Amino acid sequence: MDDHTIDRATVKRRRLEAAEEWSTLLGDTTACAIAKDGRSYPAGKFHEGRVAALGELLRRLDAESTEERIADAAAELRADWEHRPMPGAGESRDWQSYRAGGVQALGEFAVRGA
Repeated sequence: MDDHTIDRATVKRRRLEAAEEWSTLLGDTTACAIAKDGRSYPAGKFHEGRVAALGELLRRLDAESTEERIADAAAELRADWEHRPMPGAGESRDWQSYRAGGVQALGEFAVRGA
């Protein structure tokens, strides 16, 4: 991360960046269309996981959340994501990528003073 103060707006910006990267990867199709076709798309699932995890983090924060509170919430969520079974998906490559994206995104905020 940068040398700037980490606040809720920083988390929100990172989530928007992840959503933009996800959208760029998908191009003119949707994640649902890819899944319905039975195709694997780990790169897309990675960014989808980032968006989902940072959304969860945002829901745990308020405008007054300190850097320490953000780091603590991110560390708690990251530990949950590392062990959370992915719903209805088993351990496919796509869902491993989804989890990895979430864990990576939360890890960016889980370390104070990063």
